[in-house]
Amino acid sequence: MNSSYYDGILKIELPERVDANNANQIEQDLFLVPNLKNAQEIIIDADNLNYISSLGLRVILKFQKKFKNVPISVINVSGNIYNIFDDTGFTSFLNVKKKLRFVDVNAFQLLGVGMYGAVYRINEEQILKVFHGINSENAIQPIIKTIRAAFIHDIPTIIPFEIVRTEKGIGMILELLNSEMMSTLMKNNPEKLGKYVGDMVTLSKSLANTQFEEGTLRTRNEMLLSKLDDADKFLLPEEIATIKKYIDAVPQRNTAVHGDFHANNIMIMDEKPILIDMDEFSLGHPVWDIGNLHCIYQDMAHADSEMCEDLFGIAGKIPYADFYIKIIGVTFDEADKIWEKFFNGYFADYSQEDKNKILELVEFYGNFKFITFLLDLCSITKDDPEKLANNVKHIRNFLAKLEKKNIGELIKHLDLWK
Repeated sequence: MNSSYYDGILKIELPERVDANNANQIEQDLFLVPNLKNAQEIIIDADNLNYISSLGLRVILKFQKKFKNVPISVINVSGNIYNIFDDTGFTSFLNVKKKLRFVDVNAFQLLGVGMYGAVYRINEEQILKVFHGINSENAIQPIIKTIRAAFIHDIPTIIPFEIVRTEKGIGMILELLNSEMMSTLMKNNPEKLGKYVGDMVTLSKSLANTQFEEGTLRTRNEMLLSKLDDADKFLLPEEIATIKKYIDAVPQRNTAVHGDFHANNIMIMDEKPILIDMDEFSLGHPVWDIGNLHCIYQDMAHADSEMCEDLFGIAGKIPYADFYIKIIGVTFDEADKIWEKFFNGYFADYSQEDKNKILELVEFYGNFKFITFLLDLCSITKDDPEKLANNVKHIRNFLAKLEKKNIGELIKHLDLWK
């Protein structure tokens, strides 16, 4: 019986059939699987299983009772086998998950690629979000929970109606009728840029004014602090303390924060903006979203190209200007126009003096976004010493830049935020 064990999770693969001919042998093999005593979670993979008899079910039941204090899941269950589990009551005490439908993303149009995944157009009514490096349905359940909470609070987003497997990882299919990315519309309809940016302003302010009950979702501050969980393996204690100081300086609010707010994460459906890529959706101060916008449309658009080619791992592969268009959807010049219109629209009721002060703060947290991005990269590249060292180098460069600013003075500008 094939099995694998990693980080406390034991995965056991069932054969094609478990019936009267092999049930006794399967039972013996099951209880002799290595690392059973060490397992903190057990996953029984039924991907190959196409028949199970009542004797086979008794084997599963005996195993479940023996290890009732360990979470056990039966995954990749075909429709027919799932019906057997359900009809016999196994789904009432055992976590049984149907096999996910496989979807070949190569057959679809790639709409955009981000830090955490890629979005494809399936047809006029559906898009597919595929998550980078995620091959477990469990890993995206918290994202789905977050999307549902946002939907209930009238945040314009779409609940996924199917989770699927792809060759690039787990994905979610979302229904977006006759929709297009806002960045694409901006590029193809420059005369309407003001309208689209105005929609962004309205949507951003709507997020900042949508109150959630405390504890409904994770806070933005908590999410950012969690990126430091393993940072002591590559950063100095004083560097970690500085990053924490910058996060803690932003006061907590129970209003919505998208976490990666920009035109490539907004679809237009029936002339209304709809948020996608809700992976980082949380509760917090709007400075996190506006800072992200500054990072996207100013810091990235005006950064040293050689530094960015190194930072994003594209040196020698693609010119940075082309890379920027690919991931953000607009040119550097278009990015300038978007930022100028957005900032002046969002803070239209502010005096020029107050706008200048808030801009200083937004610029600071725009640069800080690079650090949080690099912390994610450090987690991804932790087993590659060369890439990890390169990411740490860039973190330290950005920290040195931020430490020239007086965060104590800058944070006072939040008092001006209406």
